[in-house]
Amino acid sequence: MIEVAWAALGLALKAVVFLLSLLLVLVLSGLAVWGVSEIFDRRDVLRVRWCLQRLLALVELVGRTLLAIGGRVYQHTLGRVATAYIRWSRRGVAGHLAWVRRPFGRDTYRLFPISRQVRAALRSWHQVAPLTAIAYLVKAFILLQILLNLGSIINVVTRWSSHVWAESERAPVVWWAPGGGLWGPARQVEWTGEQPDIDVTIVTVFRAFGEPIWRKATQYLPALSAPEGRPAEAVTAVFGLVLAVALLLALRAVFGVLGRRGPTRADSKHGPGFAAPRPRGWWLRLLLSLGPGVAKRTRPVAVLIDCVGRVGTARRYYQTITQSHSAIHAPRVDLSRVERVVWSAWKVRHRQVPGPRRRDYRKHAADVVGAIRQLEARQDIDADTGQVFEEMARLLVKITERYAQGRTLALLDPKDLENVDPAVNREWVRLIILGAVMTGAAITAGLSQLSAAGSTQIVAVVGAVTWVLLYRDRLAPGDVLDVMRGQSRK
Repeated sequence: MIEVAWAALGLALKAVVFLLSLLLVLVLSGLAVWGVSEIFDRRDVLRVRWCLQRLLALVELVGRTLLAIGGRVYQHTLGRVATAYIRWSRRGVAGHLAWVRRPFGRDTYRLFPISRQVRAALRSWHQVAPLTAIAYLVKAFILLQILLNLGSIINVVTRWSSHVWAESERAPVVWWAPGGGLWGPARQVEWTGEQPDIDVTIVTVFRAFGEPIWRKATQYLPALSAPEGRPAEAVTAVFGLVLAVALLLALRAVFGVLGRRGPTRADSKHGPGFAAPRPRGWWLRLLLSLGPGVAKRTRPVAVLIDCVGRVGTARRYYQTITQSHSAIHAPRVDLSRVERVVWSAWKVRHRQVPGPRRRDYRKHAADVVGAIRQLEARQDIDADTGQVFEEMARLLVKITERYAQGRTLALLDPKDLENVDPAVNREWVRLIILGAVMTGAAITAGLSQLSAAGSTQIVAVVGAVTWVLLYRDRLAPGDVLDVMRGQSRK
């Protein structure tokens, strides 16, 4: 990802230099043609051609020189920065893997092998994470400014909307809209000698189309409740609804035709089978998400690798401390972070999943989470906890590799899911209860005789108490976003 970004930046710099060179070539060519026509006789074709060839060769030499200078400048500025950043990220990946695999000791290659896909995903995470953190700081600052000035923004939008609506009542209607010159007399307006703004014109056009439709609907649609008393108006309403449905279907067909204008230049690079769909509202999700783009898709690999490292640390502690002293010192590994990754693996890894296949993804995620919970419970069931830690490490390594390969519908093999009870994610029930309590508290405080400050404090206290009753001490502050995504196992 970073290599591509820096390469694109380098290409942009070279493109700027190329455009400047091309502009210089054009200017020099024009001056050369003008100078040759003024110095030499235009009828002397051989001499004019020889002079122009020399000038074009000089201009080409200047252009190549500028391109070479631009390439040198990039190599000694942005190129060095990009190279140093990539080397630093690769050293970070090597240090991360060494730190995670160190607790396994001599059993590292047996219990914790690292595939090429996992290493590539972790490298992408280390390369993108610092830039993503900077982007988050900028995004947090912008959202904070919006939050602090929300009242002023709403007041400005409200005043602007009221002004535009009032101006649209007196603005002239375009000739092709209802009420204009094509279907009826133009709206009588007071001539001020100034044309209305574009926003006023747009609102006026929408009102010109909406007001006649609203008048017709209020006139004929009530007849459908008693068609025997007003048969003519009832028939008109039925035909109007049929025509409205036909109009919507026709508009849908038009948008479908306009939406497929033929292959673009980007499509020609990948062929007709390439598609990169984006879900609806992807820009809003990207704005509110804490893990957009590559950082969002590669973060689960880093989380899973860290969990495998914690399993290795627990296994080493069990071998060095527990077996030589007492079972009271037996360590335990919490796999809640792994469960959150599994619940949302198919949502994070793939941009868009068709509706019929979502059931299969949810079922597989429930089965995998059930296997993880069963393995986690074996820490308190089996006598040989060290063997449980080894099986846990193998299971987490397999999930990590399958996720890095994009096999989110096969995170575990069918034999790993035998005799496993699927987990049930009921997080939406707690979210509904919390939302209902908060809404009820806000409505009750609004209907009371309390001040705005007192109402706000009451709503905050009720929300905090409800949060504690629903989640108690099982939810860490960093898990709030996971709960909103439906990933929590609490």
